Amino acid sequence: MKVQKYVSKLVMCLIIFLCYSIIWGQSPSSQDELNKGLGDLLKYYKDVEEQEIKGGYITIPGPYRLIELSDEPINLKIKEIVFKNPYGDDFPVSYSVIYNGRLISLFQSGLFSCHSIQTLERDLMYEQAINTKRFDYHWLIDNKLVGLSAGQYYFLNSANKWSAYKDSIPLRNEPKLFEDAKYIAFCDCEGEWGGTVYFYNKITGKIYFTEATCANTVYKKDDKYYILYELGHDMLISSSLKEIPDPDLLTPISLEDVRKKTRRRGYSDKSNASRIVFNLEPIKLSSTFNYKGRTVYLTTSYERTFLAEKENDSIKIVNPLFNNRYVVMHYPVTTSYSDTILINRAWYMVGRYREISYFIIKDDEFIKIDWNEKH
Repeated sequence: MKVQKYVSKLVMCLIIFLCYSIIWGQSPSSQDELNKGLGDLLKYYKDVEEQEIKGGYITIPGPYRLIELSDEPINLKIKEIVFKNPYGDDFPVSYSVIYNGRLISLFQSGLFSCHSIQTLERDLMYEQAINTKRFDYHWLIDNKLVGLSAGQYYFLNSANKWSAYKDSIPLRNEPKLFEDAKYIAFCDCEGEWGGTVYFYNKITGKIYFTEATCANTVYKKDDKYYILYELGHDMLISSSLKEIPDPDLLTPISLEDVRKKTRRRGYSDKSNASRIVFNLEPIKLSSTFNYKGRTVYLTTSYERTFLAEKENDSIKIVNPLFNNRYVVMHYPVTTSYSDTILINRAWYMVGRYREISYFIIKDDEFIKIDWNEKH
């Protein structure tokens, strides 16, 4: 069967890659971790192949033939850390951001917790300085820490004092997907009922939308905007990349209508102002970011999560991550800072729309930080 042929090819590539890892000059600890991860992955796919042969049915659908191993793996030190919520409730009410060298998280109490991005230790003095007002939600907007308190927006000024924020903000209780000098992008997601990405023009105050079910990353390249989005509902698994040369040419919408949260709204964009760059099934790409000049995707395929690159029609594994476990990713948001990548993550069955953990990619490390316990 063709499926057996594809799995056998993958197993052979894994064996070759295990040999490569011996000569890549990794430290003993990181090499041991990488080899263990690859070994677990090898065993997993061998078991899948045996199950397919014994069962006489297709276990791995045809599109998984796209998966290969990269000839240029990325060696990252993998860490997993648990942060305790200092205020007693479960999870942050809004996605954590990086501001002034710190990870800033907001909880139901209306108070912030702050951790140094360098040491990951709590900064109690900074917490004391900024916890002079209680907030309902927070973002990083125009490189300022902005919070919503009792229906009013405030920003933290250079003296660490909260001042009224005078600029118009389209956000109320949703994360920011992306921002540049012209746009703020955000989204809604109704799963199998559709998702929509909105571009708020900061100069004109107008909003435009397009379909993306469901967006996880927006970035700009060569003066064009790109939306990575994915759907993972039952057997409906797919990932797509959409290119938008000019968001102002998308279908316009008022902020009042945005907040009505209509299902399948994105599909009503008939502007033809975007195009699909690629569509993959059944593979989930939950994030994309630039790592040392390489476009890397946080990928889930057949209940395993890893880092990969997309090369033509192939998905090439560059790092297996977390001993090849499956990491559930609901409503992820990726933000690329100057020297750090932050990926926020929810899991509907655990915290609904709230952040239960996040990933940090910095200084050749991939760090998973969970709230309260390991998820």
